[in-house]
Amino acid sequence: MDAEWLIAPRLALNNIDIPAMHTWLVTWNPKKWPWKSFERDLDSARKKGYLDEGWNVCSRSVAPGDRLFLLRQGIEPRGLIASGYATSNPYEGRHFSEPTKMALYVEARWNPLLHFGREPILSRSRLRQPDLSAVHWDTQKSGISIQPSTAARLERVWADFLSSRGYAPCSPLVLADEVPAAERFWEGAVRRVTVNAYERDPLAREACIKHYGTSCLVCGLSFSSTYGDLGQDLIHVHHVCPLASLRKQYAVDPIADLRPVCPNCHAVIHYHDPPISIEALKARVRHQKRRA
Repeated sequence: MDAEWLIAPRLALNNIDIPAMHTWLVTWNPKKWPWKSFERDLDSARKKGYLDEGWNVCSRSVAPGDRLFLLRQGIEPRGLIASGYATSNPYEGRHFSEPTKMALYVEARWNPLLHFGREPILSRSRLRQPDLSAVHWDTQKSGISIQPSTAARLERVWADFLSSRGYAPCSPLVLADEVPAAERFWEGAVRRVTVNAYERDPLAREACIKHYGTSCLVCGLSFSSTYGDLGQDLIHVHHVCPLASLRKQYAVDPIADLRPVCPNCHAVIHYHDPPISIEALKARVRHQKRRA
């Protein structure tokens, strides 16, 4: 299956920096904002596969492409009801509950969004377990940063929870993605892309990385070797089969079908149609190094 996704389009090509993706916990307290359109928004999200919504944050550091988790506070059931990505930089607007004041917002794309009244959500009791206890789950602020190591654990817990409820696995860390040729990008902009769901499956991704490691199989780049803890576990996972050739009931084999590649090489692979094979691009990289 394919799914539409939003990412920050700045790529690690031609000396353009890749923006570091951070993870943020944003909150919703029904006591302060009733979300009267929730049923309608949920219905729209289920039909389209996502919900675009402006959300209050307390930090100006949130950037397009950053990971977001939505925590329901104040009234039971309390817990995580959605995950998604920021699709804009923070901007000012009228306060959601005090119209005479201003507040900071960011555009978010939620997928999935759970109905807290009709289905289980990831409960506060689970969130308070030792593996996730580093997060301030009682925060009254919306938009607090989650450390990378804890964020990675939260992704796994969230993916396992969604899988147990019959949802498709959520996206793991994303830096940049498949880029079609002949398209202009403007720094700081956000665009919609089609992302292979197999590449976003955290379980398949984990199995692929466990087998091949986190170094790029084309150029050898290792984020952790270059950036230390900041780059821990960061790598793209590329599907070697063209999307058009996938069967509807296709079952991905993480070892045979997936390969770890850096964002640079991933972008170059998909810059051409059909995509360049890993072996061909690796040979080109070796040739360029010999010429240097």
